[in-house]
Amino acid sequence: MPDPMFVLVISDLHVGGSYGLMPADFRASTGAVLNLNSGQEYLLECWEHHIKSLPQTIDALVINGDLVEGQNYSDEARFLVEVDPSFQARAAAQLLEPLLDLVPMIDGQKQLFMTRGSRYHVGRGGNTEETVGRMIGAIPGTDGRYAHSWLHLANLARGVVFDIAHHQSYTIRYRVTPLEREIGFYLERVARQGDIPPDNLVIVRSHTHVGYRRYEEDGRMAVSTPCWKLQDDFAATSRYPNRMFSDNIGSVGFWVYPDDRPEGKVGVARYLYAHPRLTCKEIQ
Repeated sequence: MPDPMFVLVISDLHVGGSYGLMPADFRASTGAVLNLNSGQEYLLECWEHHIKSLPQTIDALVINGDLVEGQNYSDEARFLVEVDPSFQARAAAQLLEPLLDLVPMIDGQKQLFMTRGSRYHVGRGGNTEETVGRMIGAIPGTDGRYAHSWLHLANLARGVVFDIAHHQSYTIRYRVTPLEREIGFYLERVARQGDIPPDNLVIVRSHTHVGYRRYEEDGRMAVSTPCWKLQDDFAATSRYPNRMFSDNIGSVGFWVYPDDRPEGKVGVARYLYAHPRLTCKEIQ
């Protein structure tokens, strides 16, 4: 039997921010070598462990938005360790190198895809992610852009359709409700177009940072990916700081099997790490 294909989705690294991933000993735009804070040291430890835990071959890699932190205009560049977007792009590419080594070259091209994140972080038109996409050799869309606004992969993985985008809707309660709605919205769109919906569908969304979520019905799956960023000042000062506290950080992989199995054609591999616990100090 042919081996299953493995598709990995990572998102929300927020490289350049003081709460996000950064490579060790990175030389910043100031010329100084950056020291990581304790949160970044933890994130990098998890990131490196995650890479060692992956299969030796990643058939396709998808970077699902918010790869960098951006310039944080609302806070006047507070909470940044690197303010220059081009250097954030360099740091992101450096972090991705060991992942890219696991993606085989097929007919001169690696199966690397990127989607566009929030313009607050990645610039208008995703210009910072475009820079990274060009650096790593991501597959562009028909418009020539490396960061797809909405990614559809229908011929990649043995009859499984992947519908991937960065943003998703948000609910105060019932956290899988947006994923259930995504499947419904997909089926409604296909029906309006007069098409037949695929038997095997994987919808992937990111952006909310709350942690891994998954909803399935009748061979169709919707997944919300965790992030690689610790709870930041924006979340902590929101109306719902407890609600916006991440359950976990990490990545999600999908095993696509050559034939249908009783448990489904698509299997999910979770690479999850605990978000550092909130500790309370008593006032003496």
